Amino acid sequence: MNRIAQPYIQNHINWCWAVVSEIVGFQYCVRNNRFSKISLEISKPHANTRRTDLRGLRPYVCGICEDSIVVDSIQLDIVEHAKSTTFNHTGNFPEDDIGKARALRYVITGNSASTIPQIVIAGNYYDDRCLLNTERSAIDEAIALGNSFIGNYRRQDGTFHSIVLKPVSASWLELYDPWDGYKAQFRTTQIFQSGFLTNQGIGVIKWIQYIHSVE
Repeated sequence: MNRIAQPYIQNHINWCWAVVSEIVGFQYCVRNNRFSKISLEISKPHANTRRTDLRGLRPYVCGICEDSIVVDSIQLDIVEHAKSTTFNHTGNFPEDDIGKARALRYVITGNSASTIPQIVIAGNYYDDRCLLNTERSAIDEAIALGNSFIGNYRRQDGTFHSIVLKPVSASWLELYDPWDGYKAQFRTTQIFQSGFLTNQGIGVIKWIQYIHSVE
């Protein structure tokens, strides 16, 4: 039986970077009335694409078409245009903050090599200090801007994962996990200090990336 790939659930074990960039970039376009060709495509029903390289795909969230595994075409498009051609030529590996910045710019402008928008990175994965203490002004700015932004944390198994954080108020954020679509609201102190709980376990955001401006 044929089925479509789940569009906002990462179809590959390492594509969280692409999905969070898709969501954050598109929501930025909607809020700021700024659309590129790729962001307009995201607004339509997603198509599916066969991918000959099946390594790392998640069959239970990918689609099936004529007994072949298919992936969400938007996810694959972002991966192909924003991946590092030096370190990730297959698109099967995670991307760093620079890769996520390329993906955001691709969604917003249609050009992953664009110099806009300006993207702020605050915090660092190896810093054991609370982000509320070290980068409070950046967190406050990200929330005040009102756009969704990317939160990054270290999972209990030691791997890193990117999620979407959407401001609800000055002290509450909505969290969306592209791994399984988990969504919940948490206080900022839970997100950055005491910890939050998703289906993947307990997490604390160690660093964020947010869109500052398009100038």
